[in-house]
Amino acid sequence: MADNSKPDFPPKLDVPPELRAIAEQGVGQARAAIDGFLTAAHKALDDASRKVDAAHGNARDMGRTTLDFAEANIAAGFDFASRLAKATTVDEWTRLHADYVKEQAARLTEQAKAIGQHASAASPFAKGDS
Repeated sequence: MADNSKPDFPPKLDVPPELRAIAEQGVGQARAAIDGFLTAAHKALDDASRKVDAAHGNARDMGRTTLDFAEANIAAGFDFASRLAKATTVDEWTRLHADYVKEQAARLTEQAKAIGQHASAASPFAKGDS
C-alpha cells in the first residue's frame, strides 16, 4: 500500500553543528571588535567633552544619546545574530528574523522621536530666539 501522507512543507532543514559553531565564533569575534570600537568611541567622546564649554552641553547630550542608540542597536544585532547562529531549522531562522525586524522597527521609531525632540529643544528657534 502506498504512503499517502503529505511531506512537510516547507521541509525541516537542520543547520549543521559545524556551521552554527562557525557562526557563533564569528559573532564572538565581531562583538569583541565592536566592543573595542565602542570603548574607544566613549573615550574619544569623554576627551572631547572636557574641551567644550557649557554652551555645547546640548551637543554633548545629543552625542551621548546617539552613541547610546548605536550601542543598543549593535547589541540588538549581536543578540539577533547569536540567536540565529543557534537556530536549528529554517523555520526558526524565519521566525527570528521576523521578530528582529519588528523589534528593530519599533526601536528605530522611538529613537527617531527622541532625537527629533532633542534637536527641537536645542534649536534657538524653539525658545523664541530669532
